[in-house]
Amino acid sequence: MRLFISVLLLVSVRLTHAQTTVTCFSSADSVYNSIKELEEIVVTAEKRELNPKDIPAALTVITPRNIPGENNPDLRNLSGIVPNFYMQEGGLKLSTPIYIRGIGTVSGTPPVGLYVDGIPVFDKNAFVFDLYDIRQIEILRGPQTTLYGRNSINGLIHISTNPPKQAFFLQAKVGYASYNARNYNLILHLPLRNFRQKFSFAYNKAEGYFRNLYDSNRKSNPSDSYNLHYQGNLYTDNNWKIAIGADFNHSFDGGYAYHVLDSLRINRYRVNYNTPSSYKRDLLSSSVNFSKKGRVLALNGVSSYSWSKDKQMLDADFTHLDVFDNNKKSRQHLFTQEINIQPSKSGNITWTAGAFGFYKDLTNNYLATFGKDKAYLLPLSIEQAKYKNNTLTWGIAGYGQLTVNNLWQGMSFTAGLRYDYEKADLHYRDSMLFEGTSRFMQYHNSKEGKTFRAWLPKFSLLQQWNDRLSLYLNISKGYKAGGYNIIVNDMSTQRVDLEYQKEQLWNYEAGLKYFSRNKKLNLNAAVFYIDWKDQQIFVMGMMGPGIKNAGDARSIGGEIDMQWEFLPRLTFLFSAGYSNSQYYHNLNPSHEGNRIVMAPEFTGNTGLMYRKPIKWAGFSSFSAATTVNGFGTQYFDEANLLKQSPYFLWNLDFSMSGKYVEIHLWGKNILDKAFFTYMLNNPVGGKLPQYFNMGQSGAPSRFGASILFRINK
Repeated sequence: MRLFISVLLLVSVRLTHAQTTVTCFSSADSVYNSIKELEEIVVTAEKRELNPKDIPAALTVITPRNIPGENNPDLRNLSGIVPNFYMQEGGLKLSTPIYIRGIGTVSGTPPVGLYVDGIPVFDKNAFVFDLYDIRQIEILRGPQTTLYGRNSINGLIHISTNPPKQAFFLQAKVGYASYNARNYNLILHLPLRNFRQKFSFAYNKAEGYFRNLYDSNRKSNPSDSYNLHYQGNLYTDNNWKIAIGADFNHSFDGGYAYHVLDSLRINRYRVNYNTPSSYKRDLLSSSVNFSKKGRVLALNGVSSYSWSKDKQMLDADFTHLDVFDNNKKSRQHLFTQEINIQPSKSGNITWTAGAFGFYKDLTNNYLATFGKDKAYLLPLSIEQAKYKNNTLTWGIAGYGQLTVNNLWQGMSFTAGLRYDYEKADLHYRDSMLFEGTSRFMQYHNSKEGKTFRAWLPKFSLLQQWNDRLSLYLNISKGYKAGGYNIIVNDMSTQRVDLEYQKEQLWNYEAGLKYFSRNKKLNLNAAVFYIDWKDQQIFVMGMMGPGIKNAGDARSIGGEIDMQWEFLPRLTFLFSAGYSNSQYYHNLNPSHEGNRIVMAPEFTGNTGLMYRKPIKWAGFSSFSAATTVNGFGTQYFDEANLLKQSPYFLWNLDFSMSGKYVEIHLWGKNILDKAFFTYMLNNPVGGKLPQYFNMGQSGAPSRFGASILFRINK
């Protein structure tokens, strides 16, 4: 133990990484209270209430005041704030890449689980939504599959919304920002004795900043969305709590803003494609969450149903030529059920045991249309291709986790195990319309099924001293099931090959958490090693995107997060993450030693925050913050030829807050730094080399303001 402590302290000085974060950017409260609040935060991502210092894993807790800029932010705003966490800001809600510690994927099942009030969100098309009424966001890095299964191979995001209040409460907010972005939200709490209710609404609309040269300079990335949410909590006399939730979200966005790289370097926000592109998404979810705390055992359960429908229209060659367009429609039904039990009171031995099951019915309809310039892509005389992919997936799992406290003073040991079983059944067919014919001809037709199963263990040791310093070791296994692609890319054969296999990894981690006696300094750090097998990667085929298992990779890195109130009311903020993630085995030997695509080599955030109490016009506090976000080198192709060099974005944030009103002013990327969020090799580039390297520019400088009103009973 002495050797471990000595080595870890030495390593953490050089290669450290964040764990438990409450970083203040626009706050109505003092930094002192924020740091003190960190020790009082209750974290539920471990399926029981814990203090962050009692969790032997890299953990970041984000409260609303921690999210910089934006009138209605979403999870993409956490990139750089949370160490080694990255979500691409460009693209569509359909496929927003998410990476933690260099591990992730551009398409397919996300590597990070997402739960909202205990309800699972399975698909990435539902990951981007407004964070306008949240209590806190808990982000755990490293595999969380023992408690959460296949969707959390390398991390978990658990969002808790504000519960309905015991008294009447009304809050309204209006915001305006660059590019004619308008934001509105309304929150209403209406309690009825033991039945507390909350209604909320949010609406966003923006013109966008990309212009399409082909279409009279019309904006190509407008957005328009709204959200309706209801939550009711019923408390009974015999210690039952029943929470009922319902949520509907509608959004409309313009298409991918891809253009030739050389052109974007001259004019960052001009695209040139001939087919209007867009993405429309509707999401509906409902849930019943129940809990009862008895004398000996506590019972918790949640049932949920979600329905989603989306439609994408896309100029798939991203040029002014009439080569290839597609129209994709998806519809999904998802049912989940979870139940667990645990002791009602904490003791030297605590445990959680539970079961989880789900059923998912996903249908994709895909229509590809080939225009007069199709010879630049296809050697075949196809005019249209229709695809229908219906996948029925169901799974069951059982899990348990046990913690033994006080093996000796301050030492605890945790072990967990989960068994996951999943069955996927595919019915796929496609047909082609060739030139000179009037009817579609069936080309592929296939029915097949596949099962996936895994044992998922976790082990950890946690040593604490005086509630101020804790050190931990953690070993855990991550797993993500395989599945089926939407379309067949190889049109030269009638053999159907849509399947891709499961992937798995082992994560080895050591870290520390420190809180100073005077509550003015907190430091969290970790180092990790990840061995990733049978990686599922995104590939762009002749007919569209797909997933395949590429090979094996490893990621080595560290994280650090610190807050230090070094002068009265002035706090220094610093968080950073580094990951070296590269292939050591690949189906293409020339890619061995290359970096994993999309994962920044580092993420970082640093700055100063000042807060001062005031008494002026009903305001009681003033805060100002200046921060810089940094992102390391990114590669966008397996050959590592498409690269974005490191870049840094400067942000400003000001707010004044009182009991009934709050004013917020912000600026992001205020120096208008140029960078790329994505690059790709266009399939038409084989015959048109000038279109081979394409990409999308990052967001320009934006400025905004909002005003918030509250009415309390």
